[in-house]
Amino acid sequence: MTNQVPFPELDSESAITLKVIQGEVPVTREDTQLSQVVGLCSLMTDCWIFDPRSRANIARCISDIKWVPSVPPLGGKHSESKTTSTKLLIEMGRIHKLQGSFQKAISVFEHALSIATSAGDQSTGAKVLFQLGKAYSATSKDAEAEKFLTGAQELFTHIGDASGQANATLSLADLYRQQSKLTQAEESYNQARDIYSRLRHEHGQAHTLHGLGSIFYQRSQYLEAETSYTEAQRIYARIGDGTGQANTLRRLGKVFLDRANYIKAEESYSQALDIYSRIGDDLNRANLLYYLGHLYGVQGFNMKAVSLFADARSIYFQIGNSKAERRCSHWLDKLLEQGHSPPAPPPSPDLK
Repeated sequence: MTNQVPFPELDSESAITLKVIQGEVPVTREDTQLSQVVGLCSLMTDCWIFDPRSRANIARCISDIKWVPSVPPLGGKHSESKTTSTKLLIEMGRIHKLQGSFQKAISVFEHALSIATSAGDQSTGAKVLFQLGKAYSATSKDAEAEKFLTGAQELFTHIGDASGQANATLSLADLYRQQSKLTQAEESYNQARDIYSRLRHEHGQAHTLHGLGSIFYQRSQYLEAETSYTEAQRIYARIGDGTGQANTLRRLGKVFLDRANYIKAEESYSQALDIYSRIGDDLNRANLLYYLGHLYGVQGFNMKAVSLFADARSIYFQIGNSKAERRCSHWLDKLLEQGHSPPAPPPSPDLK
């Protein structure tokens, strides 16, 4: 993958062997290319753990690799080069999106759409429209997101791709929910659920349960929300979708927090944080640190909250999220002024 042997700076096998015996392994995240796929780096590092009992087993490897963006090599088939290049661009865009670099992702997806359109490739075009809609939704550009997702939905329907149609319908439902158009959202969730049920698509069913749980939450139906989220989280865990599992745990944490069940809220948030850290989702890792800071703040544990807000602010700075960075700085100042006195709790984090 890197076109280099391990420890390329060493000039003998004995030196490499000595390093391994001493428990040293290559630092995957320092490689320019490999570090872009943080989830893969984490898995490789876990496979190199010195104690065999602590290493990732084959089931974990298969499960994690399934969710890593990838594309087959060209293999010298020039006639398929355009198709392969758009597939590669889609996977590159997905990597940027998973890392929270949405503008980079949009730029890559737009390039892929141009190639697919010029080649008359409707199937790939629909997939790129879908990814563009998701990326614009993540940046809160709702009009653009709805345009691309609707286009993807219509194109998937036209070419008879039921799975793609369901995915686009589900994403539209998510968008409507974020805009508090709950009736439209519930209708789209039910449409997507019907298609996923016909396809026996377990992953899609988990997404639908997650979305319906969010509608219940917005309607203050907390018990129903907890039930839907819990069922979705179990499916995500069973099929090995770390991102889906972490997102649902994050939502469960907020349900528990609103019901003042702080122990379960901390448990859910901490599990989500561990998963986001492992898969390299810096934006949501920062968000979870902020949420945990908020959780400690409302309980009066100011110094614990300060540490978490400081960690979140550092990550927000690194990824260029100046608005969230300023929000952390504001509450750090407030908490430091209060010291150990009862706090004016930070605002509850928004969940999208």
